Amino acid sequence: MKILFVNAPVIRSNSSMPENNFKIDGFIFKPIYRKIPGAGRIFNILNKKIGFGKGIRYGVRAGSRWPFTMDKPMNYAPYPFFMGYAAAYLKANGVEVNIIDAVAEEQYNYQAFLEEVKNEKADIVVVECSTPTIDIDLWVAKKIAEFSEVALAGPHLAIKADEAQKENLHIKYFLKGEYILNSLKMIQSRKSGIYESEVVKDLDKMPFPFRDYKSATKYYDPSMPTEKPQLQIYSSKGCPFKCTFCAWPQTMYQGNVSLRKPEKVAEEIKEAVKRQGYKSIFFDDDTFNLVTWRISTLCDYLKGIDLPWTMMGRLDCSPDWLYDKMIDSGCVGMRFGIETFNLEVLARIKKGIERTDFRKTLKYISKKYPKLMIHLTMMKDLPGQTDEIYQEDMNILQEFGFGGRGNIYRNYQLSKCVPFPGTGMYKELVDKIGENALKDYKTYDGGQETIMKSLSGDKK
Repeated sequence: MKILFVNAPVIRSNSSMPENNFKIDGFIFKPIYRKIPGAGRIFNILNKKIGFGKGIRYGVRAGSRWPFTMDKPMNYAPYPFFMGYAAAYLKANGVEVNIIDAVAEEQYNYQAFLEEVKNEKADIVVVECSTPTIDIDLWVAKKIAEFSEVALAGPHLAIKADEAQKENLHIKYFLKGEYILNSLKMIQSRKSGIYESEVVKDLDKMPFPFRDYKSATKYYDPSMPTEKPQLQIYSSKGCPFKCTFCAWPQTMYQGNVSLRKPEKVAEEIKEAVKRQGYKSIFFDDDTFNLVTWRISTLCDYLKGIDLPWTMMGRLDCSPDWLYDKMIDSGCVGMRFGIETFNLEVLARIKKGIERTDFRKTLKYISKKYPKLMIHLTMMKDLPGQTDEIYQEDMNILQEFGFGGRGNIYRNYQLSKCVPFPGTGMYKELVDKIGENALKDYKTYDGGQETIMKSLSGDKK
């Protein structure tokens, strides 16, 4: 039996829809154009000045906690961990597997993608979906169902599996939540229907994620640029904090946290470097710096591995000396989720960071390590976040030296708040305005004005 996991293209224009097979009208900036000196800059100028390529959006899905699109191709592709672990688990159980990641390949032709999927001759094709791309995902699943059995999986199904099943009879299987374990149950039973999620609670008991496919060395996070190819890896899965907007800990992990043993993480890194030749590491954990002794021990291993590495964590989880040790062991970049500096808004979204003076930690590492890349994730349109609060956030960022054009050492991203189905924030809105008011799923694109913008008149 062969199981194929796919991450379909994410590209749309103003006129693309299922009825016209998501035909893209307008100029598409293809990857080959990057080989032309200055092509990206010229495209940006033409796009802004005369609308060249206007209306076309390029995006990400699998591997992204915050699926979004941009008006130009991005030098970003997150490793699809759910696919990777599920594929490895099935392979360890004697199943032939493969992954086609159209996003990592920057494949913008849906028909070419579908032909590639067909040529794999898989018994079951697992299509990962997300909320803002669900119209694309369901259309892709319908096309694939013409030549293979199809399973739909991904965060959107956490509470929307019944809705998806009712409206899409051509899809045989629906894998809720984290689909590492229930993908094997699907294969063993081959019964159509919804498969409840079973969360892996000890990640070290799982085989290392599958990387033996063509896109394995194309994943990259440019927020803290390191040498390519970049290995994206977990040292932990899940997060103990209760942020109401954060989807994966609620929809995929159901509150469970798996902290990996440092020696197992080091073993995976060494194996991946040997097989694929990675030259840098990005720890794409939900919260990397959990449990001080564990990270301290991991740093000892990383110093011996001697590759530059970056991570995503929190400013209120570690003592100053641990940040020092991280940098001594090869850490060249740190990403921290702040969202807003306003303590009342932080309390409202249950960020948890409002309990400590996290600004003091940020000031410490910023001042002591001017050549450390620090990337902050900020958010707009949060519940209770007024225009004045947002502007104050921007002022504080400037005071800390963030936001200068081209400054890779101090930068930030501004995402639009999205109440993904299954999160606490979504449930709050359902109670307040009803679920029918929240069904325009294209307004869950974190790269554009989201559904929260239309609700932002309520600042209470």
